[in-house]
Amino acid sequence: MASLASIARRQLDADRMHGFPVDLPDDQARCNQLLKDLVGLMGEIGEFANLLKKVELAITQPGYAGPDLVAAEPELRMELADAQIYLLRLAHLVGVDLGEAVLEKMRLNDERYAYLKKI
Repeated sequence: MASLASIARRQLDADRMHGFPVDLPDDQARCNQLLKDLVGLMGEIGEFANLLKKVELAITQPGYAGPDLVAAEPELRMELADAQIYLLRLAHLVGVDLGEAVLEKMRLNDERYAYLKKI
């Protein structure tokens, strides 16, 4: 399995090759790109949510002609992948190793929620 860091490098290389801005000269340009990528991320999350809403309606509303979860899974997977790409771009623009940040957050959550541990 590929590491998150190697996936991020591959995505950034692809972005550069396709002319998408990832190496920006100053804070204003970075902030502008962060906002654009954030809007893109929210769009992908919205697409995921909209499809999931249709699945839920198909389950709970007799006669609604929406997909079931199995049928929707490939598209849900692609929407999550699109969202992850935007997260990788956002992390790059703020100089964060997303894999390391997630591991650190998980460690903090382990401490925060230690009282919920089941023995």
